[in-house]
This record gives sequence, structure tokens and C-alpha cells, in this order.
Amino acid sequence: MLLRGANAVGYTAYPDHVVYEFVKKAVEYGMDIFRVFDSLNYTENLKLGIDAVKKAGGVAEAAISYTGDVSDPSRQRYNLDYYMDLADKLVQDGIHILAIKDMAGLLKPSAAKILIGSLRQKYPDLVLHLHTHDTAGTGVATYLAAIDAGIDIVDVAVDSMSGFTSQPSMGALVSSLGPNVDVKPEAVRALSSYWEQIRLLYSCFESQMISNDSSVYEHEMPGGQYTNLQFQARQL
Repeated sequence: MLLRGANAVGYTAYPDHVVYEFVKKAVEYGMDIFRVFDSLNYTENLKLGIDAVKKAGGVAEAAISYTGDVSDPSRQRYNLDYYMDLADKLVQDGIHILAIKDMAGLLKPSAAKILIGSLRQKYPDLVLHLHTHDTAGTGVATYLAAIDAGIDIVDVAVDSMSGFTSQPSMGALVSSLGPNVDVKPEAVRALSSYWEQIRLLYSCFESQMISNDSSVYEHEMPGGQYTNLQFQARQL
């Protein structure tokens, strides 16, 4: 479950006891892993969600929202020290998993190597998870760099539902890793074919985004917001 700290799964701040009770009920009904995040990396908000998950007996996965470019020395506001400091604070809160939530697809392969490599070196036993979007088209390359640097988990989408503002292609990643991953490419293709047909039923809701867009490195718009804003602009 994606848990927005004090906002739970909504878009408003709830009283603390509501968040604690909501998480408790979610665990009782079978939810296990909670990815706790705050779009501004406000640690007090993250801390509330993490504490609620741990007290309910769930798996607390704290997510750091990524922006900027740690591979560019001229960009100092969100540099490597910023992310390492955040990671230190979250680890002190007793998290079970640390995620990098690259919601705009800004994490370039070179940056992934630096960030994931630094986290792995400092926390060799901590489970690391990377989530990105493929807006610019570099998602698979970023994942391969992250895997080389020691990432444990990455988020992908079946081929027919991947790319652009979605997640990188599962089939492309599996094929690139070859015998290093226990997933059969033909199984991925079969799954992709099924969802390709299902997607046709919803074609009228497609964003009409027909190519990758590297300008995301300039405007840094999150994948979920990108297509929503595009749709709203067309209504004007």
C-alpha cells in the first residue's frame, strides 16, 4: 500500500489516531507492505506513517522522493549528501525497506550508480527498492545501473503497459539480465499479450503520448501528473 504519512491514502491531513487505526485495520485484512512517502520528504510526516505501520505489525518501507540530479555537481540543493542524510534519519526510525521513489523518471543511469552504490556501501544489509517512470526512455538503463550498484527490488510493467510515463518494460529488463534472473521471457510476452488486448478496451482514455520526452529533465513533472495535466489542458 502507498501510504502518504499523515494523509494516509487521501489528499488531506487526518488526525493521528485515524491513521493508526486505518493502518491497523489494513494489516488485519491482509495488507503487509506499506510504502510510506511524502512528496516533500517531510520527515515528521514520514515518521508518523512508519510508526503506525510498525505498531500494526506491517512492513515499513520508507520512500525518499527523488528530484534533481546527483550526478551533476552544479546542482547542490538535492545532492548526494541530501539523500544520504534522509536515509540516515529513516534508518534510525527502524524501517524494514528503503525505497527511492523517482516519480518523474529523473534518475539517470550515472546518478543511479552513485546514489544506490552509496546507500549499499553504507547499509549493506538494508533492503533497497527503486521505483521510476520511463518518461525520458532511460528507465531500463537506469535499472541495470542500479542492479550493478546493489539494488534489491525494481518496479516494472508488462511490455504492453510500459514505457512513457509508466514503468520501464519488464520484458526488456528480463531479456537484458538473461540467465541472471529466474523469469522466462516467453512468460512475460504471454502476459503482455493479454494486457495488450485489455488495454484496447480503454483506448478512449489514452493520453495520446506517442513518444518519450527527455524534456522531463527540465520541467521534472511526475509521471502521474504529466498525463493528467495534459488531459486537463485539452479541456480548456
